[in-house]
Amino acid sequence: MKKIPFEKKIVCCLLALAGLAGCSGGESLPELATVTGVVNLDGSPLPSANILFQPQQGKTAFALTDENGKFELMYSQDATGATPGNYTVKISKEKNPEEPGNELLPAKYNEQTTLTADVKADQENEFQFDLTSK
Repeated sequence: MKKIPFEKKIVCCLLALAGLAGCSGGESLPELATVTGVVNLDGSPLPSANILFQPQQGKTAFALTDENGKFELMYSQDATGATPGNYTVKISKEKNPEEPGNELLPAKYNEQTTLTADVKADQENEFQFDLTSK
C-alpha cells in the first residue's frame, strides 16, 4: 500500500470540507455589503442598543452596539452585511432590560424614526448616528 504524504492528506481534507460547505442545502445569499458604524447619545457612545436596517422590500439587517457604541450589521445569524439599497434605520435601547417597553430613546429614532441609510454595493459602508435624548 502506497503511503500518502501528510501535506496531501491535509489538502484533500480541506478540499472535501470546502465541498461540503457548498452543499449545505441552505438558501444562497444575495449580494451583501459590509455595514458598520457607531451610535452616540448626547456625545457619548451608546452601548447595548438594538439597530435595525429595514428595506422597502426584503430582509431586515440587525446589530447590537458594543461598549463603544460600535456595530456591524448581520444579514442572518451566519452572514454579516446588508443588501445594497435604501433603508429606514431604527435604534432602540431599553432603560432596564428586565422591564420590556421601557424605551430610553425618543420615538424619532425607533417607532417614528426619521433615520435613513443608503447602503452601496462593492464598498464598505460606515455610518455614524449622533442621537440626542431630547
